[in-house]
Amino acid sequence: MLGLSKNNTAPYDYYSSGDSSDPVDVDVYLDGSGGTEDTATVAAYLVATDYRYSDIIVQAINESAGLDFKVSLDGSTWSDAVSPADLDALAADQSVAVYIKCVADNDGSVGVGIFSQAKIAIVSVGHPE
Repeated sequence: MLGLSKNNTAPYDYYSSGDSSDPVDVDVYLDGSGGTEDTATVAAYLVATDYRYSDIIVQAINESAGLDFKVSLDGSTWSDAVSPADLDALAADQSVAVYIKCVADNDGSVGVGIFSQAKIAIVSVGHPE
């Protein structure tokens, strides 16, 4: 399995996948006062178990205009998608830190309130041996 977890030691506390029951929360409060709001960074862990994974892509899915979720491998260089090194979990579980934040328009175009749920897609090739 290759998943996004809140921790990097077993037992893993994975974020939900597809059902929004336990999403990655990146809270941003918008009051419409202008400019942009840059949220605090949320640290998560991409955890590999069972297989060797290559060609990994972790991507923030931006579905709402004005809410721009970003991902990073170092917490300082941000983009829509990152490609961590291969993770080989054939002998032991492997993990890599992934940082998530949101840059939001605070001009009233998004609305006023708290917005928080980041959608993260993970794509890879799994090699069972």
